[in-house]
Amino acid sequence: MRLLALCFALWCSSLSFAAGLVHRDALNGRVSILAPENFGPMPAKLLELKYPSSRRPTEVLSDDTGRVTLAFNHTNNALQPHELKEAHVVLSQSFHNLYPSAEWIRDEVIEQNGSVFIVFEMITPAIDTKIHNIMYATSVSGRMLMVAFNTTTDYSKKWLPTGKAIMSSLRVKPQ
Repeated sequence: MRLLALCFALWCSSLSFAAGLVHRDALNGRVSILAPENFGPMPAKLLELKYPSSRRPTEVLSDDTGRVTLAFNHTNNALQPHELKEAHVVLSQSFHNLYPSAEWIRDEVIEQNGSVFIVFEMITPAIDTKIHNIMYATSVSGRMLMVAFNTTTDYSKKWLPTGKAIMSSLRVKPQ
């Protein structure tokens, strides 16, 4: 009986956690995504620490610890939808060179919610931990958009299923 009660409690808590995703618009409504309702803009001090100014994303949402983030970077790099497969080859090579010790999980081009996305998923080393990264790239308004869900590996068990749901909800609105 105790086991049944424990299983029921775990099932209920997983439902409430999944139900915590809410619809959010980013980049002035050009992109929509599901995100945890308790995520908010990353505090400026933490943003400066985690993202050096030369690589700072356009928008970052995070939990209160900063260990789980959802970042949007609408770069100045020109990119048209028909160039995504070619861009994938270049970006893949760059990421493999940048992170030679990464554990690669995905490196592909997919179609999702009516748009084409470059997808990279990998585990990379950080100063005192490892980071599980899920990155999507696509074309928005003729420029490259990169969206990344990141969590430290010690939070992966709890957050990775949610991160995958978040990234699979990513949608570029027609322009």
